Amino acid sequence: MANPILKSSTGGVGPLPVLTTPLTHDLPITTINIDTAPIGVSSVLLTFTAQINMTAELNANLVFNIMKVVDDGPAVKIGPSFVFSSVAEIFEAETFAFQYCDEDIRAGVYSYSVQLASNSFIGVAAGLTVTNGTLTGLAVPR
Repeated sequence: MANPILKSSTGGVGPLPVLTTPLTHDLPITTINIDTAPIGVSSVLLTFTAQINMTAELNANLVFNIMKVVDDGPAVKIGPSFVFSSVAEIFEAETFAFQYCDEDIRAGVYSYSVQLASNSFIGVAAGLTVTNGTLTGLAVPR
């Protein structure tokens, strides 16, 4: 039986301005690459954690998406959107995390990225940052 493959990377975005209108494009936070050829058909458990830092009087509704690229093909959104929503009365930092399992994928080279979606909203005050954004992928043979 083939050994599992573990990949991880970190990143972040910000500080961001007040966003009352949609961004022109999604903002990438972090990306990992996994070559599943050594293990064949597999499942990949993706885990994302980040610290979201908010300035005083900030109202945030952040939408995170997972994008997947297979063998240099086009990027495709997978899974649901994951939403962080909070109102900060004073400067605060909160942890945000989610998981998604991409199941029964064929052998190939996969690129997974977490992006802040263009339909995210930051109101009243600027300065929000997403720091220590860590994406981990664990590929295991089926």
